Amino acid sequence: MKVKLFKDKKGVSPVIGVILMVAITVILAAVIASFVFGMGSKVKSAPQAQFMLEDASDQVDSNVNDLFVVTDFGGEPVKCSEIQLQVINTTNARIYTLTWHEDTNTFNATDPYDEYLNTTPISDGVLNVGDTFTVREGSGHGNAFAQPTTVEFRIIHTPTGTIIYDGRVTIQ
Repeated sequence: MKVKLFKDKKGVSPVIGVILMVAITVILAAVIASFVFGMGSKVKSAPQAQFMLEDASDQVDSNVNDLFVVTDFGGEPVKCSEIQLQVINTTNARIYTLTWHEDTNTFNATDPYDEYLNTTPISDGVLNVGDTFTVREGSGHGNAFAQPTTVEFRIIHTPTGTIIYDGRVTIQ
């Protein structure tokens, strides 16, 4: 006597097929909805800009020593509140991080030890093509940048962590 375990095999295949078709339809609808409603475009990207570094002529007055000049010469406008500057003294391997201060419209070093390192004001808080600013050190804190020395300078877009600019200049 033969015993058949699965007498009604016909119903299984159509049910699985229908479940798979419904699942694929739901997944496709979710992907299309994310593009239509803009959920896929919320990723922020760093602005594209071009900068140039030049040694500042050593204009010493009672307050500051100008180190180098940064010029924005192309690309998108860059909000100063969205960037930080890094000045790396290659002679002593010291890294200075400067952040934006709206009350003075300048970048200033964040470490209290380095608070003498700052920039000239950027009046509207946005770097546009043609804008320049000078990175300088205060005269009351010694000379951390003995000339000549090579300085590496970076502009970092803080929301994305992207380095917008990385360059070197020799201070004479």
